[in-house]
Order: sequence, then structure tokens, then C-alpha cells
Amino acid sequence: MTASRARSRAPAAVIDIGTNSVKLLVARGDGTAVHPIHFERVTTRLGTGLAGSGRISDAAASRTARAVAAMAKSARGHGVSQLAAVGTYALRTASNGPAVARQIAHASGVEPRILSGRDEAQYAFDAARAVLTRTRPVTFVLDVGGGSAQFVVARGNRILSARSYPIGALRLTEKHIHTDPIDPAEYARMLRDMTRTVERAVAPHLALAPRAALIAVGGSATTALAMAHGGRAMRARSGTITVSGLRALEQRCRAASTATRRRMPGLPADRADIIPAGLAVVLAFARAARKRVVHVSGGGIREGVVLAMLRGTW
Repeated sequence: MTASRARSRAPAAVIDIGTNSVKLLVARGDGTAVHPIHFERVTTRLGTGLAGSGRISDAAASRTARAVAAMAKSARGHGVSQLAAVGTYALRTASNGPAVARQIAHASGVEPRILSGRDEAQYAFDAARAVLTRTRPVTFVLDVGGGSAQFVVARGNRILSARSYPIGALRLTEKHIHTDPIDPAEYARMLRDMTRTVERAVAPHLALAPRAALIAVGGSATTALAMAHGGRAMRARSGTITVSGLRALEQRCRAASTATRRRMPGLPADRADIIPAGLAVVLAFARAARKRVVHVSGGGIREGVVLAMLRGTW
């Protein structure tokens, strides 16, 4: 399908109900590429308290349901041909996740499909491949969300491994970080906990690492790219950041108070409390994979779902 025909088609929309935030993407495409025309993001912290209680709180469920309802109305206002909602770590793991999904469906008129960890990884890979376009011999794709991190290993277009790990930025922060500025002992415990998981994830694939490009998607990665460019890359679809640059950002953020982080260029204020953990996860995967450069893709599972919708495989 030509680009002009893709532009003439009614757009599709997906609402991504994450552990930290809810995002709406309205886009057109041709089944191989996505052309965004509208994007919204609201931080609702659906996963607040989940690490300790195993449940989504009533307050978090209510504010998330309101956000999804508003986004569904916005999407319909764009004349979309298809509208989907997907749930990730919080809805997938909470004991009351199905009940919260029904609450969201009642409020919005859109029934969320709760993705498995493997499905989430698959859509992240599809999105990264679509945004960066150039096929690589071996690709490691890392998607760091609020509740989990997905790690995909692919040879060409064939996925060899796709797994999800409970080391998202919000989950790690709630589990380990209780001081502001961060106490070094707390941070060290978080790193030990998280790094063991990362090393186990990467170790089976180290033989492929020398030929692999590491592509990172998700809010922690795109925020790192924006911060590395002094805020000028906030709208960039893709870019690169060196591991040494990423390490410097992580060290600067963990040493600063949350209030100070909120004033840092390129860092959204509502992400300031969880960005040290998010950067630490990206950095840990880069180190484990022995990479000097991380390729950042502006695509996420939303783009992957839109592609599936346009292909008729959703």
C-alpha cells in the first residue's frame, strides 16, 4: 500500500493502560509503518501500592478508568475505524486485575485486552522494527515500563526469545526507594536485586551480543534521550545515546532530590521520582549485553498493536 493510500484511510487508535501511565495513540499506517497523528499521555499510577499489596487500589482504578474514558472519547473524535485498549503488568498481575479491567470497560466502552508478558514483548519488537526500519542481523529489544521490563532477542525478523521481568521503574522504586534524596544503601540494594535479574535474562544470549544492536523503547529510554539532548529530543522518534552518557545521567539523577530532578531539561515532572530506577534498568541491560551505544526508538507497544490492527491480526 502506498503512503498516500495509508494517509487516506481512517486512523486506528490504541489506549495503552500501563502501570505508571495511560497513553493514547491515534495513527494511520500501511501494516508495515505507523504514522502518528495524535498522542496523549496521563500519569495515573495504576500500580501504586501493587508491589506490597498485590492489588490495584480503588483510587488508582478510578483515576485510570476516568483517563481511559476521556481518551476513548478523544479517539472517537478523530473518526477512528478501530479502537482498542490493552493492559500490561498491573492488570496482568494484580489479584483484582480482571475486576479493574471490567470497571475500565464500563467507564470507557472499550474492553481492555490484558497482554501476556510475551505478547507485550512481541508488540514492542514490532514497534521498534517499524520505527527504525533497517533490519539488523541480531537485535536485542528492551522495553522498560512502570511494572515490568520486556527483553526480546531476534535474528533478522525472527524472534528467538521474548520474556517479561518484574523490574519496571515504578515497581523497583516502590519496593526499594524510601528516601529523598536516595540513600546510597537503598539504591545499592535495588541494583543488586535488579542486576541479578538482568544478568540472568541476557546470559543465554551473550554469544549473539557482539553482532546485536540494543534497541530500547519505553518512557525511561525516551526520557534518557531527551535529557541527553537537553530536552531538545522530546519529540524525536529515534536516536542514540552512549552508555557512558547514560551512566552520567543515572548518576546525576540518583544523587539529586526529586524536586531538583523535576527541573532537569527533558525530564517530565511526573516521571522525576521513578527515573533513577528506569535509567538503572536500561544501563544494566546495556552493560550485561556489553554495548557501548543504545539505540532509542520512540515506538512502543502502542505502535505494535496499531500495526496488528492494520494487518488484521489483532
